[in-house]
Amino acid sequence: MDIEVYKTDVKTKEDATHIVTLLQFVISDCIMHFDMKGSDPILKIQTNREIKEMVYGVFNKHGFYCQKL
Repeated sequence: MDIEVYKTDVKTKEDATHIVTLLQFVISDCIMHFDMKGSDPILKIQTNREIKEMVYGVFNKHGFYCQKL
């Protein structure tokens, strides 16, 4: 599995949990983890396929920003 890393503007643990729940509906075959430490929260996703556009879509639809690192 590859690990994709995204810088986000998610500020609260509740929002992080909500985003992960939404992402799991779209890309259920991935393992996701938010790292809320530091100034830029990071979302790490273990995946076997290209998911960047799906991740961007979920974040944008719900008013959040993310950028693949």
